[in-house]
Amino acid sequence: MRIRMLFSGLAASAVMLVAGTAFSGGNAATTDNTLVDFNQKTGELWGFPPGQVMQVYLHDHHSHHALADLTRFLPPDPCLPIAEVWNELVATERGNGIRNVIVFGALLDLMARFQCRATVTSVTDGASSPQPIVVIAPAAR
Repeated sequence: MRIRMLFSGLAASAVMLVAGTAFSGGNAATTDNTLVDFNQKTGELWGFPPGQVMQVYLHDHHSHHALADLTRFLPPDPCLPIAEVWNELVATERGNGIRNVIVFGALLDLMARFQCRATVTSVTDGASSPQPIVVIAPAAR
């Protein structure tokens, strides 16, 4: 389990490095957010980073889904079962190589309804909104 989490962290780091060079003029920034809304049709995700104004992110087929650290969730957190399903989908996605944006979108919708937290790495260039999501994973409260 710890090795899988280590590889997940390494993969997320690699994605962040690639994303920083892939999006010219933009910087990759990682924040923890309390999710408040998700539009499944447009892929727009609204969240509040601590001490900041609401941010709008774009979840699409370029977004990398990272494993959640389940050891940090404490019961009776309603976000724990969502994070467990998320991790199973990440494993399935990695196993078969098929991106499943729609199912992850449904989980993001649930996470927003329960105001779950997520760690989001997005590209910020100061001009575009919503900010494209590079890496996203559920996070403990």
